[in-house]
Amino acid sequence: MIKIEQALELLRGKRVVEDSREVVGIADALVWDSRIMKGGGVEFVRAALDKGATVVTDLEVQGAVRVADAGEVLARYAAGHWPKQPAKIVGVTGTAGKSSVAWFCQQIGRQMNSAAVGTLGVIREDKVVEYTGYTSPSALKVHPILQSLAEDGVGLAALEVSSHALALRRMDGVRFCAAGYTNFTQDHLDFHGSMEEYFLAKLRLFSEVLPENGLAVVNVRRQELWPILGVVKQRGGKLLSVGTSNAELVVEVVRADARGLQVNLKLDRVPVALELPLVGSFQADNLAVALGLMVGAGMAWGEIATAAAHVTSVAGRMEIVGGGKAKGQGALAKGGRPTVVVDYAHKPDALRRALEALRPMVVGSGKLRVVFGCGGNRDAGKRPIMGKIAAELADAVYVTDDNPRREEAGGIRDAVVAGVVAGGKKPRNIGDRRKAILAALNDSGPDDVVLVAGKGHEDGQIVGETVLPFDDRVVVRELLG
Repeated sequence: MIKIEQALELLRGKRVVEDSREVVGIADALVWDSRIMKGGGVEFVRAALDKGATVVTDLEVQGAVRVADAGEVLARYAAGHWPKQPAKIVGVTGTAGKSSVAWFCQQIGRQMNSAAVGTLGVIREDKVVEYTGYTSPSALKVHPILQSLAEDGVGLAALEVSSHALALRRMDGVRFCAAGYTNFTQDHLDFHGSMEEYFLAKLRLFSEVLPENGLAVVNVRRQELWPILGVVKQRGGKLLSVGTSNAELVVEVVRADARGLQVNLKLDRVPVALELPLVGSFQADNLAVALGLMVGAGMAWGEIATAAAHVTSVAGRMEIVGGGKAKGQGALAKGGRPTVVVDYAHKPDALRRALEALRPMVVGSGKLRVVFGCGGNRDAGKRPIMGKIAAELADAVYVTDDNPRREEAGGIRDAVVAGVVAGGKKPRNIGDRRKAILAALNDSGPDDVVLVAGKGHEDGQIVGETVLPFDDRVVVRELLG
């Protein structure tokens, strides 16, 4: 086993890749982190070696150069190879809300020529200019992106920081000036193995990646985040609490309904009242973290509050895509259009928050209906949990396929259905997602609210290795006529 510095020297002058399929010959070097694949991926290391490439990995394979942490090698190589970064970089982690926080930051920070990098891709002026394929791109992708943004005059970049990225050191070398934490609930146990390991991965953003002079922004309304406060204080770092009336930066919800949010903001005893087109009171928590990150980026509170008045929701996040009391068309059996909301909620807490936010929008004797499924080859433990949440908070549940990937779709639905039944309801089990949405709309009247959850902004459905065209928003609009 050699040291990181020695490995970096071996990579000098080589074309460095992290995918064995990109290896051509002796001029290439593969840096392989075994943690990204179950089973380690020894076969990929050997394939690269057979082509004559230099291979740096944490695996013990004859002919390969072994290091303790291949992820650190990639991060340090990429940071050195693409050294330019925007002057201000803020990062946000958390089980849910990362995309909304990054989106709000790029909207509030327009005067700094802002951008966001995350689940949707690279965003500038509310438009996706580059797709990345990951919430947090690998080091070999994120550093070229940051250098390109810096060269294009971007002064502020807001990055979504996933637990995978932190565990694999993808964000090491990114020069954050502030980092925020939204919430922490169950997810990604297929990768981390336990909630403790999942939390420790996210903790790295504050204990190791964020410089000591950077600002940690923590939503203190979430008790599960309180340990972060101790870690930051122990390092002697700067801390800004956000959220409740006991926080330094307060975002208080005055009204939350179909029209949006009415909120009162306050920092340093300077109050600001805003009307925002955001559906769901939980968006106030996301906004609070975004405001705190902009404080960490150096914006004045007056400028932040003024810009915050113009934020909008990110595509596919609590997006109202159809509805009202107008007479329905086509297949809508009851002759009236329900209010239909599409949301990316694909985790237990996110589904809970979405349903709780929509309940007040149900009119009179109307019903709250939810159409959702769970992704394949992901944390299987959350499937019955989400089913039970749906049963407890919705009046009618329609279980369907999400992105089954390489799993048998029926088995995934069965696990969700078991949770719904345990929660006291009998769901409709309809594998075809379009038919499931149609069933919910057909069952609905004009006073109902239908939540189509799980895919949000996505325009494809992953079945096996194939991505089939499918956009919940487009389908809903087509079915509503």
